[in-house]
Amino acid sequence: MGISNERKPRLLFIVGRFVIGGHATDNIPLLYHLKDKYTVQVIHGEKEPDEMEPLFLLEQFPGLDMQRLPSLKRRINPFADLVTVFRLLKKIKKFTPDIIHTHGSKSGFTGRLAGLLYGKAIMVHTFHGHLFHSYFNSFLSSVIVGVEKALGRVTTATIALGPTQKEELVNKFKILPASKVFEIPLGLYAPTEDGLYKKGLRKKYHVADDDVAIGIIGRLVPIKDPLVFLKIAVSILKNGNQKVKFFIIGDGQLKDEMISYLEAKKILYSLPSAIVDKAPVIFTSWISNVYEVIYELDIVALTSLNEGTPNSLIEAQLCSRPVVAYNVGGVKDTFVDKVSGFLVEKDDITTFTKNLTTLIADKELRTTMGRNGKEFSSRKYSKHTEVRLIDELYSMLLAKAK
Repeated sequence: MGISNERKPRLLFIVGRFVIGGHATDNIPLLYHLKDKYTVQVIHGEKEPDEMEPLFLLEQFPGLDMQRLPSLKRRINPFADLVTVFRLLKKIKKFTPDIIHTHGSKSGFTGRLAGLLYGKAIMVHTFHGHLFHSYFNSFLSSVIVGVEKALGRVTTATIALGPTQKEELVNKFKILPASKVFEIPLGLYAPTEDGLYKKGLRKKYHVADDDVAIGIIGRLVPIKDPLVFLKIAVSILKNGNQKVKFFIIGDGQLKDEMISYLEAKKILYSLPSAIVDKAPVIFTSWISNVYEVIYELDIVALTSLNEGTPNSLIEAQLCSRPVVAYNVGGVKDTFVDKVSGFLVEKDDITTFTKNLTTLIADKELRTTMGRNGKEFSSRKYSKHTEVRLIDELYSMLLAKAK
């Protein structure tokens, strides 16, 4: 494949959905910084009804060519997915990319098949989660491993977001040889100082300045296991600690079940449309600027059954907030245990509750861990570093393709 030196290389990004979450927070600023060197186009799928598009990112990072493909959806549907492959191929032929960079599972599958049919582009894929276990039953997980091994043969390079993910790809599941896997961490911008935020969220939900606010951030779906967070919250509240508020920031299919659980336990809760004074549990739904939310929290928690590289933990540390999280997927790569937070073994609710209780009671410890976390995350998850490493990878692959 020959690439002209007289034009900018053409870069096509294919992502699952353009929604509030880690993919958009990482990719939109990344592409904004790459678009001076590359001609960039983004193809994204259709969001779920309970998701929200982060249009504020396009205001902050303008000038990107965003193309929606409605048939590209999260749910597995063999016929619809086949249709998506050929619709992607049509768009690819029109754009004529030199590099096709896919992200995530569904877009990675359909995008790389379309790229294979096109046959004229370098193919790069980024794994964002650890899909080879915990998401599906053992049979479907084995099918996914087999499919990814096959796709790995036609993928020019793969990006792992952390060492745990790279270990799974290369050694544990043998998806790809080490020569094809490049470890490039996410890059996030450090937010502005917390003094700039006016505590609007706490005021809206009647949270006092001396209340300790703990939050989870993300989709309310089984893999995130937000019901465990509520069980921990109820345990802490039942033990008499009434100066604690628990925020659920996000939305999803488990919301009604979570509300039913709280009603059964006789725990008051607030919704954006129905704020209850002194309610210890608060559902906010999606909020565009996550940093404004995190600055109003004191602790950020994560109770997922599996994770790739959870943005919420990185963002919490960038805001100088300590974290408590289950040791699943790539979580252990995102903070330092007992330095910027607590890493808890999966399903150990007792220890998770104990660690949260320790942080609730010790403001000085929260401050120290938060300071440590900001130093760690600012160094490891630099957007400048991510842009440089991605550009270096693209440049190397393009040079080999000449």
